[in-house]
Amino acid sequence: MIRLKPVAVLFVLALVGCSSLKEAPSRKPQIDLTLQKVAFQIGETKIHAQMRQFGKGDLTMVNLHDDENSCVEAGAKVLEKVGGRLIELTHSGERRVVFSLDGTRYSFDPNRIFSKAGVRKTVRNEINRAATVPEKAFLAVDEFAAQFIRYFQLDKASEFITLHNNGDGGLSIHTYEPGGEWALDTDELNVSQTVDPDEFFFVTNKRIYDELKARDANVILQDNSIKRDDGSLSVFAGRHGIRYINVEAQPEHFDEQVRMIEIAAQIIR
Repeated sequence: MIRLKPVAVLFVLALVGCSSLKEAPSRKPQIDLTLQKVAFQIGETKIHAQMRQFGKGDLTMVNLHDDENSCVEAGAKVLEKVGGRLIELTHSGERRVVFSLDGTRYSFDPNRIFSKAGVRKTVRNEINRAATVPEKAFLAVDEFAAQFIRYFQLDKASEFITLHNNGDGGLSIHTYEPGGEWALDTDELNVSQTVDPDEFFFVTNKRIYDELKARDANVILQDNSIKRDDGSLSVFAGRHGIRYINVEAQPEHFDEQVRMIEIAAQIIR
């Protein structure tokens, strides 16, 4: 078995908004921002991640796709108010993670690696996509996913929020309707007549679903029997009984993202 160890851990502490003793106390909240960076070794490649801690709150937000940045900014803005930590993969600025093993380049979608079935669907040879992927490449990604979960203790979390951006007319609430591409993921569904279909929540908990439905949000309740195992973090959360909310929004709709994340933070507990 290939063993991976996180390396190159760095802690940086910054105090924002500090004033001299002669100045009047600020009315703005003081933000303690701690930045922690870590690199995981897969084959010949280091995969980078980071965690920012805002204040003393313990709410967790996660961003896995390094090309979806607007949602990260929106999440940080909310965490500045409520406190918590923001975990990001910061590997390349691209959606898929590329790594080399024994001189061959492979890639995977980092939101498809949290089950063995998902790993075996997402890992591919980057040079020849028709080529058979060796078992040791799958095992390397299996171990990376396990270490990512353990390092950030996501398996011990009661709840977390994931942050994603989508494109206009691509992934939407309609994707989960009967006959839609991902209908098998759906236990219950609420389609708003007033909200942009690209702005939606995907959740694993019935109470959270009901609260969002009462607000007339676009929201999907995951079928936690997992009929279609794509290896996503929602599958991991559903199988472990973790309260989970994925916030999906177009990157251009920043204010709407902030509003949605604020709602998610309010009701997830």
